[in-house]
Amino acid sequence: MSVVALLGAALLQGAVSQLQAPQPAMRDPAYAADGRLAVSIDGDVWVQQSPGRDAKWRRLTSGAAWDREPAWAPDGRSIVFTSDRAGGLDLWRVTLTADGGGPPERVTTDAADEMEATVGGDGTIVFTRGRGARARLWVRDAAGGERRLTTTELGERWATLSPDGTRVAYVQLADGARRLRVRALSGPSADSVVVGDRGAERPTWAPDGERLAFAAASPRGGIYVAPRDGRYVNLVTQRRGAPAWSPDGRALVVAEAEGDEAGYNGDPRRLPDRVAESLGNVARLHWIEAPAAPDVQLATATAPAVEDRPARNAELFDRIWARLDRLYFTAPAAAARRVMWAALRDRYRPRAVAAGSDLDVERVVHAMLLERPTYRDEASGRAAVASAHPVSTAAGLEVLAKGGNVVDAAVATSFALGVVEPDASGIGGYGEMLVHLKGMDRPVLFEFMARVPEEGGLSNASLLQDGRYPSDGPVLAMVPGTVAGMHAAWKRFGSGKVAWADLLAPAIRAARDGYEVSDGLATTLWLEQGRFTKYEGSRALFFRDGQPMVAGDTVRNPDLAWTLEQIAKAGADGFYRGEVARRLVQDLRGKGNAVRLTDLARYFAPEREPVAITYRGNTIYSSAPPASGGAILAGQLNNLERFGVPRPLTDDPASLHAMIAAWQLAPSGRGRIADPSLWPVNTEPFTSKDTAAVRWRCFSPTRAVDPSIFRGDTLQCASPAGGKSLGTDGTSGAAGDATPPGAYATTAGRDECAGLDHADGSPCRPQGTTAFTVGDADGNLVAVTQTLGTWGGNFYVTPGLGFLYNDKLTSYGTDPSQYGARLPFARHGSTLAPTIAFHGTGAAKRPWFAVGAAGNAWINSAVYQVVVGTIDLGLGPQRALELPRFLPGQRSGPGGRESVIDIEDGFSPDAIAALRAIGYRFDVVSLKGELRMGYGSAVMIDGPRIRGGGDPRRAGVAGAIDGTR
Repeated sequence: MSVVALLGAALLQGAVSQLQAPQPAMRDPAYAADGRLAVSIDGDVWVQQSPGRDAKWRRLTSGAAWDREPAWAPDGRSIVFTSDRAGGLDLWRVTLTADGGGPPERVTTDAADEMEATVGGDGTIVFTRGRGARARLWVRDAAGGERRLTTTELGERWATLSPDGTRVAYVQLADGARRLRVRALSGPSADSVVVGDRGAERPTWAPDGERLAFAAASPRGGIYVAPRDGRYVNLVTQRRGAPAWSPDGRALVVAEAEGDEAGYNGDPRRLPDRVAESLGNVARLHWIEAPAAPDVQLATATAPAVEDRPARNAELFDRIWARLDRLYFTAPAAAARRVMWAALRDRYRPRAVAAGSDLDVERVVHAMLLERPTYRDEASGRAAVASAHPVSTAAGLEVLAKGGNVVDAAVATSFALGVVEPDASGIGGYGEMLVHLKGMDRPVLFEFMARVPEEGGLSNASLLQDGRYPSDGPVLAMVPGTVAGMHAAWKRFGSGKVAWADLLAPAIRAARDGYEVSDGLATTLWLEQGRFTKYEGSRALFFRDGQPMVAGDTVRNPDLAWTLEQIAKAGADGFYRGEVARRLVQDLRGKGNAVRLTDLARYFAPEREPVAITYRGNTIYSSAPPASGGAILAGQLNNLERFGVPRPLTDDPASLHAMIAAWQLAPSGRGRIADPSLWPVNTEPFTSKDTAAVRWRCFSPTRAVDPSIFRGDTLQCASPAGGKSLGTDGTSGAAGDATPPGAYATTAGRDECAGLDHADGSPCRPQGTTAFTVGDADGNLVAVTQTLGTWGGNFYVTPGLGFLYNDKLTSYGTDPSQYGARLPFARHGSTLAPTIAFHGTGAAKRPWFAVGAAGNAWINSAVYQVVVGTIDLGLGPQRALELPRFLPGQRSGPGGRESVIDIEDGFSPDAIAALRAIGYRFDVVSLKGELRMGYGSAVMIDGPRIRGGGDPRRAGVAGAIDGTR
């Protein structure tokens, strides 16, 4: 048995005791006036038969529907709850009977999601309708009449009626903050802000009506109590969750759950309800005297025993199988894969039904998922394109079929993506392209990052609005680079067989004739409609009758077709000079932007030297500064090389532990990576094998990496016995203020949003990007990552031009003396990581595969895992892309900032328990079997053919010519 296998066995042995007695997750506590408690457990509402912590429980609702968020009527005779019984989320009511509950009756029927109810004494219900920025509080009277609670256009959630029914406490989502407010239920009311600085969630009234308890996300997570005038805020417990106040006022019950609601990362909104999951959830119910010192007299509840284990197991298994079937196997192209998926159901369902616990069911499901067919078909042929949209993949293939080379096809794919995935990239954006053609000694990188206008530096106070920079709109746009980058690459490496105008023809055709809205674009429009609708051009393009376009609608963009035609006629000058440039500058500068015609005219896309390393006898090239993704990837791989060859990380805890630690121990980019034309750049700490050897001294096979070992970028644990602490380059180092490794940094400093969720009201914005790869069996490869920055960029479309802009004004340092500051002409940093790998090293190396990814910090997660999956695990591009992702990050915890690993589902419950046992904390960001974060693209040369993978995390599809799909 190998060292890795022995270590995995040792880790598992230590975790067995944690896995013996899992309990169903208890959520959404709510008290009746007489002290009985209601909760939701695995999609059913349960109530206590009598008051008291030790009272017996009774199931009130059952069935395949997912019921949650119970709210008692004040008389204790009925409960209103949220359910997906009718497809979407609506409010339902169940009346309590002597032996349980009567048949549920539907209360609300609107097409928008309805949830989070609170019930008053006269039958009034206050609830949330809508999601994200469009969430609003509504009041429904006993006769069924409805009205808005407020008249604001800000997001509102988590209403709770005061004990006397006259006031409503709720959370308002505005300007990246969550404010706990109180107002009158009826009549004129001046809202008062109770707490504005804690990221408040899920308030609950004390029985005296004078205090509120609420959950807080930041700056220090936990449950807090405050009077309704907000004069003080007391911490009650450092456990986060949903609180409820007991009717006697003496205790709080908290339904603690691991992790936060994961936010948007380009993952389409394919599921109406992300709460509908039970396996693997560790939500617990705690009682605590309130108020008291934090966590004093904490007591934990025991969930009711499972009444019918086989029936429950069947329900769990069927729900998971059907959801994945709906997500990945119902399209006509998936017919053959669906047959295999159904056969797995038939084989594994009896095992699941016979399982003795939820954990055993989860193990059965995991075993089934290990054998599942791929969620997308792999393409194979003489040449292949893999992109995030069928139209853009087809554009690249069309050019290849005409005799164009991989660079020609990449240009066509890029422009087409800007049309059909306009929220992720386009001619208003930026990126990097890595090119390798047969006969080249090493790849060439074209850098086309956004650039600060000459008058756009920090000294220009006119860019501020009310003393701060705007969060959207025309002011945020920097000089775009995508058109220059594509034109420069084509002039240098195009085949000469396909005219420039013909490369843009598929994009022009899609813009003029129309394209179908993808579920990804529909999700962006739905989530960010409050920002898009501020601007005339954006409303006209993406909204109909004030409503965002939905998946399946057709977008026609004749303005963008005209703009692309100017570029088709004149090359890059058609964008940076001439009528397009004149209209762009006239509009943006007229709305406060600093860009001038001269800024556009002097933009260029330089060739850079890609970051290069060897890894296990292979050669890897990746993105160059000012992007940091390539350097960070190099540091991760150099560290992992010290461990030895990993085994499948989904099931081997030792390998997963090593991969996470290799990420966390990679050096920081702060003070090292910025625009190389303005600042010195140093990638040596990332590419040096000696540096990796020094930093790997901090790896322990029996414990997680402790964030406290980092003092700035210095590792105390890397010191030889009796020696000084060592810096990242292996030299003597002192404590500094650099970003801790394992926490992403931009060139401007630490990114507080890296690795964090972007749920409602978060100050962190999701990053929107796309990536694609092109290759052929002759050894020619291209990897491109291009973006607007945020999903939707700056949300602004210039009327008549038809495209969204980037939003990079605020992606620089704000001190003009700072490394990476927003100086005139500076190109900003990013985590982009287009990558090309070769078999072998030196003159004998042979091109192998190309990979790129999207999603801010998730970019490195995807690229890192695809590289390891391909080189170490021997996977093809489709299987490598479908590995579950992980992302080390940081959260606010009881002791301050602490490490947390976001993971997609797909890792075995035993492996995760083993790593928890050695100190890891995980947040699962996807449902069972779902792939959600870190879209990627990959193509791989395999003898006389090339294979392409389409990532199911978006509408990703790979296609090939002279081959089969």
